[in-house]
Amino acid sequence: MENTRKKSLKQPVKKSGTSYPEDVRRKIVGEIKSGFHSHRTAAKIYGISRNTINSWVIQDSLLPLIRPTQKPMKEPNESSKIKLLSKQVLELQKALEKANLKINGLETLIQVSEEELKIKIRKKHGAKQSKE
Repeated sequence: MENTRKKSLKQPVKKSGTSYPEDVRRKIVGEIKSGFHSHRTAAKIYGISRNTINSWVIQDSLLPLIRPTQKPMKEPNESSKIKLLSKQVLELQKALEKANLKINGLETLIQVSEEELKIKIRKKHGAKQSKE
């Protein structure tokens, strides 16, 4: 029987010298990484060996490690250290003030509750709890 299904294979990419054009490499690797094609499918479509495509994908994965995109961090100078430390001190002072307000509010709540309900909420230090 004759195969009625047409294959939509692209024409093999021609080599220029001993290597493939960079834009073709990027396109193929991008299609593989996005999940549009598998390594095998891309090899069939573009007429390039799977080993070549595999090496391109590996090179593309290692490229950020070879050429880091971020600049190395600079050593902070004295004035920036002082600014950073003073900022941290202010944040810690605000947190301490907030914690002290919370403690005072809870202590007031306990005191008012003890006066209105006429029960002791606070425990004596060193008091043993009864076993029930």
